[in-house]
Amino acid sequence: MRWIRRKVAEIKTAFREDFTRNNMLTTEQRDRKRERAMRRITMGFMAVMMMTSAFGITAFAEGEGDGVETFNTVVQFIVDWVARIGLVIGFIGAVQFALGFKDDSADGKTRGLMCLASGFIVYAVAKAYDMFTV
Repeated sequence: MRWIRRKVAEIKTAFREDFTRNNMLTTEQRDRKRERAMRRITMGFMAVMMMTSAFGITAFAEGEGDGVETFNTVVQFIVDWVARIGLVIGFIGAVQFALGFKDDSADGKTRGLMCLASGFIVYAVAKAYDMFTV
């Protein structure tokens, strides 16, 4: 019984704080009010996401299969550009590495090598795209 009374008092206090202007509340009350607002926003967002996932509709396209060819063309275009961007990142890493040698900076050398390696990894993954296709 005491738990119920305590919970009712908490709800009344929260309701009163929610409708009181912030400049009339203490810092602790404002923090609790902000926390409740974030909790409401999060719960609302989660509810909307659950509702939209529950109303999924399966649609089937009719046609000759031009959509698959168009999709593959777009994906191939994106993969080509990702490979080019990987080479650019590798080039920037090489320049950083060279500047690290010029300044005798261990941090600059490390950053340059990391950038160089990440650029070549991006390039390799883009070129290995054919391994991932069915």
